[in-house]
Amino acid sequence: MPRFHRLLPLLLVSCFSAGCSSSASTALSDSPSNSVISANVAATLAEDHLGGLGDILVATDGGTVTLTGTVQKAERKARAAELARQVKGVKRVKNNLQIHADVSQ
Repeated sequence: MPRFHRLLPLLLVSCFSAGCSSSASTALSDSPSNSVISANVAATLAEDHLGGLGDILVATDGGTVTLTGTVQKAERKARAAELARQVKGVKRVKNNLQIHADVSQ
């Protein structure tokens, strides 16, 4: 019986320290998931007051957002990247937007 009493504190310390380390690792994952980031970036682009950014395709991998599609002006391409960078969880933006002025308008 005395041997058990000596091991009990070690066992308890082991259990508590294992619990602390697992909760610390979950606390580090405060970043939104890739799908949430993509949805938030897409919504932000669609809500832009100047318009023309709602049809941009947004993909996210590890916090890196890739923008794909076409815009009419270089200013709109830059604006899309700027808006994407402001979304929580975005670490980097790859701006693959093409500029294609619509001559019919």
